[in-house]
Amino acid sequence: MSDRLFFPMALLIAAAFVFLALDPFAERPPTGPLSGGGRNAEDVLAAGEELHRFLPGETGGLTFEPGSAGEGVLLRINRLAEQTYDDPRSGPHLVLAEDLEYAFENREVEVAIEARAAGEFGASQFEAAYMARAGEESGWRTFPLTAEFAPYTFIWSVPPRGDSEGYDFIGIRPVAPDKRRSMEVRSIRIRTVGVKGETPPAADD
Repeated sequence: MSDRLFFPMALLIAAAFVFLALDPFAERPPTGPLSGGGRNAEDVLAAGEELHRFLPGETGGLTFEPGSAGEGVLLRINRLAEQTYDDPRSGPHLVLAEDLEYAFENREVEVAIEARAAGEFGASQFEAAYMARAGEESGWRTFPLTAEFAPYTFIWSVPPRGDSEGYDFIGIRPVAPDKRRSMEVRSIRIRTVGVKGETPPAADD
């Protein structure tokens, strides 16, 4: 075979191998901010493949594990005791797209997280926080953890969006008093429970 035919053919074969390696037709898990995506934006659930939307933040410690039959993908979060931070974006967190921000702003929202302790150093507690684009936060809410999946919920009044730009975030992290701790998340559901613009009743003293 002459060089005039050999080199173009070799290039085509190499390109074909690269194309097959990239596997452009393979089904990939969803990424990016969580959106209503044609669903009811006032009641959204992230479970299974949707958990791939979680970001590790600066601390990392985020992996995706296969669940048992019928469970789908599980989100595992690991944290070292020295990893301390206040901003939910610094650790594993979920970004909420603009359609959810519009649905949740200026009303009470319930966040429900299905979680359990996991691994050799399973956490006995975990924390969750909601951060709004207006620069306000729910603060870290603490919950107990067991070896079995259970739902944990908190309600927060999301402030109006105002003129600020950005996204809303929900952070989740195990409490690590020493060494390291691990937990798994099976799902997270965010839904409105209050009327937009309605001030919640004051808590009793």
